[in-house]
Amino acid sequence: MTSRHHLLQNLPIDLNRISLSDWNELFDLLGLGSETKRKVYEGIFHQAVTCVDDLPGLSGEERQTLREKVVIQSPVRDRLLQSRDRSFKLTLRLHDGRLAETVLIQEWENSRLRKCSASISSQIGCFFGCSFCATGQMGFHRNLTTGELLAQVREAERIAKEELNTRLTHLYFMGMGEPMHNYRAMSDVLTIMRDEAAPGPPPDKITVSTVGLYRQIRMLAIDHPKVRLAVSVHSANQDMRYSIMPISARLSLPEIRDALVYHNRRTGNTATIQYLLLGNFNDRADDAEKLVSWLNGLPAAVTLIAYNNIPGSPAVRSDIAKIKSFQNILQNAKIPTDIRWCYGEDIDAGCGQLQSKPGGDRTSVSIRHHSGAVATH
Repeated sequence: MTSRHHLLQNLPIDLNRISLSDWNELFDLLGLGSETKRKVYEGIFHQAVTCVDDLPGLSGEERQTLREKVVIQSPVRDRLLQSRDRSFKLTLRLHDGRLAETVLIQEWENSRLRKCSASISSQIGCFFGCSFCATGQMGFHRNLTTGELLAQVREAERIAKEELNTRLTHLYFMGMGEPMHNYRAMSDVLTIMRDEAAPGPPPDKITVSTVGLYRQIRMLAIDHPKVRLAVSVHSANQDMRYSIMPISARLSLPEIRDALVYHNRRTGNTATIQYLLLGNFNDRADDAEKLVSWLNGLPAAVTLIAYNNIPGSPAVRSDIAKIKSFQNILQNAKIPTDIRWCYGEDIDAGCGQLQSKPGGDRTSVSIRHHSGAVATH
């Protein structure tokens, strides 16, 4: 059965749940021309129209055709929590009742807001099951659609404007799930956001994070060369990495490194290596030296991440002295290194804590205020 037939198997078709390539086929099947497609595209993706009757510039016949074949379903805000450090966690309820979480972080300097960033989710749960991550403990339920990804960006922009009187300056695909495992929808969103009329910051202010899916790293370099890349390594020892990241059995460190070299040559961008420091596991001087050796000659910067406690995980946070010592070893090797302290830990919005579930917020101590911190999501 061809994809053209498949598109019309289950009517009505939700325009927020199909790929951009399916958009082209669908409008051909419906006998609607490129100008009509453009008007609908801009109405939905640029202006956030949620009803066929509200789409601008269509004839009565075009509107009737669309009424019979399509719908425009959009997520709705379920709740919005604010941390004592002023970050926000937004929860959207999707068409099937699933919940997707988005984190909005404001960073201040000398009483001036210098950065407003959002970390959006790409999946419900995660396929890869990293032991230190609450999302990984959920298992994998499904990918988020193009429209669901874009809705998070749009809602984050709305919160930035309503609550902070500012614009979203940076965007990170670092929420629930592995963005590269949902490459098609993520790539579609990045394509949509190239247009200045679309929501979200420009491509060079967008970062995609991955556990090291090296084929997709190469694809990202080709498809979206201005978008930034972050790779979660967490250990330069393959066996240690495997013990906390089961996917490492299929993602070797040499293959990841080769992909990073390719990405740099293709884009000219320096990748960020993310390294989660776990107490008495990967935070020793020897671990830092192994990372220096693995990075030798690779254009990259390192972000050290302070672990956030999650229920059921035996991992503990490295103490501050060890984190600083680890940073010093990297910096002495001329590797740019910053530290990501926690934002939103008291509302389960910190790195590794996102896990969509009803109600129940726990309170814990945040250390994001320590000097020298550079926090991003």
